[in-house]
Amino acid sequence: MPRGLSAPHLLLAGYCAGLMGSLTLRPTPDMLVAAAAAATALAVAAGRRRPAAGSEEHGRAGRLIVLCGLISLAALAGLAVGGWRLVALERSALRSSIGHAVDLRATLSDLPQVKGCAVTLPLTVTAVDGREVREPAHLRLRLADGQQVRLDSSGPLVEGVTVSVSDVRVEELPAPRPGAFDYGRYLRRRGEHVMLSGCWPRLTVTGRRGGLAGVVDRLRQASRAHLRAAVRPPVSEILQGMVLGDDEGVDPQSIDDFRRSGLLHIMAVSGENVVLLCGMWSFILTLFAVPRLARTVMLVPLVVVYVMLTGASPSIVRAGVSGVLGLLAILASRQGDGWLFWLAPAAWLLSANPQNLHDVSFQLSFAAVAGLLLLARRLTRLFSFLPGPLSEQAGVTASASLATAPVSMLAFGSVSLVSVPANLVGGFVLAPIMFLGMLSLVVGFVSPWLSAPLNVLSGVLAGFLLTTARVFGRPTWAVWEWQGLSVTLLLVCALLAEALAVAWLAVRAGERPLRYALAPERRRSLLVISAGLLALILIVAPRGPSAPSSPTLTFLDVGEGSAALLQAPGGRTVLFDAGPAPLARTLREHAVRRIDLLVLSHGHADHTAGLSDVVGHIDIAVALLPRPPEGSALPSIARTLAAAGTEVHWCSEPTELDGGVWGLRAIPSEPVAGESDNQGENDSALVAVVRLGSEGVLLPGDCEARALRRLDLPPCAVVGVPHHGSRGGLEEPELQRLAPRLAVISVGPNTYGHPTSEMLGVLAAHGVPCVRTDHAGDVAVSLVGGRLRATAERVD
Repeated sequence: MPRGLSAPHLLLAGYCAGLMGSLTLRPTPDMLVAAAAAATALAVAAGRRRPAAGSEEHGRAGRLIVLCGLISLAALAGLAVGGWRLVALERSALRSSIGHAVDLRATLSDLPQVKGCAVTLPLTVTAVDGREVREPAHLRLRLADGQQVRLDSSGPLVEGVTVSVSDVRVEELPAPRPGAFDYGRYLRRRGEHVMLSGCWPRLTVTGRRGGLAGVVDRLRQASRAHLRAAVRPPVSEILQGMVLGDDEGVDPQSIDDFRRSGLLHIMAVSGENVVLLCGMWSFILTLFAVPRLARTVMLVPLVVVYVMLTGASPSIVRAGVSGVLGLLAILASRQGDGWLFWLAPAAWLLSANPQNLHDVSFQLSFAAVAGLLLLARRLTRLFSFLPGPLSEQAGVTASASLATAPVSMLAFGSVSLVSVPANLVGGFVLAPIMFLGMLSLVVGFVSPWLSAPLNVLSGVLAGFLLTTARVFGRPTWAVWEWQGLSVTLLLVCALLAEALAVAWLAVRAGERPLRYALAPERRRSLLVISAGLLALILIVAPRGPSAPSSPTLTFLDVGEGSAALLQAPGGRTVLFDAGPAPLARTLREHAVRRIDLLVLSHGHADHTAGLSDVVGHIDIAVALLPRPPEGSALPSIARTLAAAGTEVHWCSEPTELDGGVWGLRAIPSEPVAGESDNQGENDSALVAVVRLGSEGVLLPGDCEARALRRLDLPPCAVVGVPHHGSRGGLEEPELQRLAPRLAVISVGPNTYGHPTSEMLGVLAAHGVPCVRTDHAGDVAVSLVGGRLRATAERVD
């Protein structure tokens, strides 16, 4: 048996293996009973077998058979529990109402989010048309024209609030699309089986839930208020993220800086929080002369309440279960067991829902702990040359980073290269910030004034942490992104393998690796091997993506948003809009290494959110933005671009760029009187006309027909349909004037009904063929032989 592992570890591992196996195997009860009977019979028979006198080997074999039988029983138990839980989670009372409108009552399970002209509420449905149910779902409520909603994390719509909503439409989960994130599968793994949509005015707040959950809701709301005393965003949001796990309010740029610098783990409430909680309350109880045994017993419910208070994400549940086990070990006067603290939380979480295995936070949390158990001691010795506690800090950070790197690569396609130095520089403030934050949370129940000075101190440290994240995260080389097999990757892997081989041979020869490699009798052989590896890599390495050989405008498939890329051989690269999906990898797949000009039509997130992924990854030389209306996100975007070294220009007059066989014209548009604020920003836009040869391509963003009608637009062979195919995007006068031969709709899975039947009908009535990015993928329009040729990534 491996060192450090015992029979309980193996039994728990077998149980967890059974739980994970239930995701692919669905054995019937008869099969489980038969398998359990066989395993039990084998274990009993081996246990009854008496080894011959002095036969140590036979006795060991018998015990091994008994252990294998028990592990098999544990695995079967995991299969049974996992299968039962999956069947229970797959039941849906709402599924029978698909295609119908219902009245429902529900309880909010998390903070709502405002995006565009809609509010999304995560909730637990408790009744449908008067019939009691209990099922998680997301409800998307459309806002009325001109209506704006600003949500407060301590306001009327928070966790635990009960609501009733009438005339809610029940719809199927979105179907998967090739090459796109499967949002439907993501929701099903969380136990959701339908999508709900309705209108904001039909929402009524009816009260709050009671019981222990209601008490926790009120504690959470009060805790947020305590952490906001005397501080402003982004400090207040960071404090809430570190202490309560509420990172929804942290701005995307800060989140990206934390991710790129390897400091994003500070937003995941985890084991360090539980340790600080227990230490702080243990000290407080000691001041009141509470005996050690009583203190330890009292800490158990405190840990449970804190897990509930932070939202019970997989990382904090793992830490909470480990904390409770540690407290029980103290009560039993037993030493802590690292592998038990790793396996028991996994068994707990997978028993609740085997689909938790697919949760990225689950994977990252357990991978980090496994890395600490396996690598921390060795790597700490490796960094022993660092002074003081830095060696341990470096060893712990490197262990967690190495263990989580494969998960990060699979989930996000990238991994931070600066996490160790970033954590060495900024990591020492994590514990003080969390301690001051948790103390602020507690003393705030005495008086909010007591929280203020603690939050100010935390704010100073949080500011330092933000600066550290920006300094380490902003360089383009701070993150390594998976771009497929490349010459660089193969070279690094080959050199690493060669270095490891030399180190192994040196150890066997009893010499230092560098002296062994540079010995005269080996130097020539090493050079020959290195040259051979280089030649082999140059031969077998796949060719990277290349730019198109003719001027090409590509409508990128980015989901429910818009992004288009203009590339010309030997000319400039122009990006029109950038959202909502992360774009850096997509642009690299199109051989983009630099963006010479960025043109944004307007400031809505579905046209700009992808910039958070591009800035810092790909250089942007110049940006052209429309004059922003009041409340627009464009000024903030402009500041982010300027901070990254982009030259930002505000466009108030038509601007032209001539590239010879291609060109573009950016035309500012004005909003139509009487439009809502949302559509007003859509129409306060830059409308682009791209010239390929003698033909034009229209890129209107979300600027619709009534505003387009005022612009001096030339005939265009290809038009991007405004506002993702919304009603009123194009009307008969515009189609007659533009005379398009092809319409392209940039659209993705959505609950807006895009593209609308009215828009599709208008195009069909004028004989304009239409292609959609959600069906066809990227749509490229190229100038070939003086004529336009359109190609799609996949056949609709």
